[in-house]
Amino acid sequence: MAVVLGLTLSACSSAPQTTATGSPSAQQTTPTTEATTPPGDDSTGPIPTVTADPLTPTKPTPSAPSTPSATRTTTVPTPTVTTPAPGPTTDPGSVAGSCERTLPGYPVLEPGAKGAAVRTLQCFLDDGDYGPVAVDGVYGAQTRAAVKKVEASFEGPRPAPGRIDASMWVLLISRSLGTQTLKVGSTGPGVVTLQRALRAAGGTITVDGNFGAETKKVVQRFQQANRVGDDGVVGEETLFLLKMGATIG
Repeated sequence: MAVVLGLTLSACSSAPQTTATGSPSAQQTTPTTEATTPPGDDSTGPIPTVTADPLTPTKPTPSAPSTPSATRTTTVPTPTVTTPAPGPTTDPGSVAGSCERTLPGYPVLEPGAKGAAVRTLQCFLDDGDYGPVAVDGVYGAQTRAAVKKVEASFEGPRPAPGRIDASMWVLLISRSLGTQTLKVGSTGPGVVTLQRALRAAGGTITVDGNFGAETKKVVQRFQQANRVGDDGVVGEETLFLLKMGATIG
């Protein structure tokens, strides 16, 4: 009996193993791959890791502009200076336009007047620091405002406000006269101003800047008309009368 059981057990152990489907199970053997070191290479270090390029291309970083060398010499172009063409000559004291202070005669002017005589008036107003007045030849609001400043220096009211008569012309012209005595032999700008004032006062005189016999004769007429002698010398008293606007009559 024991012999039968041993034979049975021996038969069972030698029978092939079957799966649930009845097929014998095949034992899979995974081959082992060994790293082969090339002959002569004794390196035993780790295998280097290789990083693949990204799938999305990156935007290149702009490089900074190169800085020019400090020793580089920069040539700066020389600017071309253009000299403006000379314009009309303007006498000192005028704000705009040209001034002609010597007139054949100095006429009476009223507000609203126009012309060369008005420009001369405007020049004399600027000379006397009553402006600034634009020298435009129009007796308008600006010129009238300057004339009012002249009238404010009088002791009494003007009989005809704004009216430029012989007395006003003499006063305006003579304001630029200094204190220097003028007589026969004198020359220069002071004599020119004196001759203009005497012409505005009613005298017949040449404006040439030379104090000669003709100028002396007109000065004597002026002195006689204002009862200050007749020596023909423009001294302190005669200068005062001119600056006050006295006339020949």
